[in-house]
Amino acid sequence: MFITLKNNKNMNIEIKGDGEPIFFIHSYLWDKNMWNPQVQELSKKYQCISIDLWGHGESDPLNEDEYCSLSTLTDNIIEIADILNIDKFHYIGLSVGAMLGAYLGLNYSERIKKMILLDGYSGAESPETKYSYFEMLKMIKKLGYIPENLIDTITPMFFSKEENKNKGHLYQYFKQKLTNENTSNINTIVTLGEAIFGREDLLGDLNKIKAPTLFMVGEEDIPRPIPESQEMNNLVKESKLVIIPKAGHISNLENPTLVTEQIFNFL
Repeated sequence: MFITLKNNKNMNIEIKGDGEPIFFIHSYLWDKNMWNPQVQELSKKYQCISIDLWGHGESDPLNEDEYCSLSTLTDNIIEIADILNIDKFHYIGLSVGAMLGAYLGLNYSERIKKMILLDGYSGAESPETKYSYFEMLKMIKKLGYIPENLIDTITPMFFSKEENKNKGHLYQYFKQKLTNENTSNINTIVTLGEAIFGREDLLGDLNKIKAPTLFMVGEEDIPRPIPESQEMNNLVKESKLVIIPKAGHISNLENPTLVTEQIFNFL
């Protein structure tokens, strides 16, 4: 279903199940469907609300000059909660979804029950990595699509060594997804990428987060390695850390059963 927000654009959401609400936010370059294994099980007990970010899945792209930041994306989540008359909710996010969790925990603490943040980082990107990512984004914006050489660079960053070696179904699915990306979404994908990789450093504020928080990270995560999650776990007062074996950045899909079990146990 589509929900029209204050900017007069539509965000695509899916609601499954009844019970305490859980909001799910996907990784950059993915969409709400990446949560299907978790939603299938969790919706037996909870109301699962999965959201497509702007320019991802079936949500509208932003206007070319429209401002977007991690903070405004967080406001969009709260706006959807308000429209659905949901006061308090659990929150689950991966990658950029996990980064948004820090903003929710700091700016909307009264709305959050528990948070589960996978394969993200609330610190600033290193200058070298930021430069590399911004060069990729410049190329994508200039071309108006994601070129094959960049797809071959980006795809392996999301998976474990075994998945990359075998070029398994997740690898193939994601590569095809990038290849077929709708050109009307490209400017928004670049805008979100700039917001993600140019994000501010929130590490100094993480000790203010009140919501019980579970950090999870794939043991082979390339862009967001284990020490980053360990650092955040040490800063958030009421938190725990679980390392997901045999998984890269998209840990919830490479080891879905364990991730789902950990979510159930934490909630």
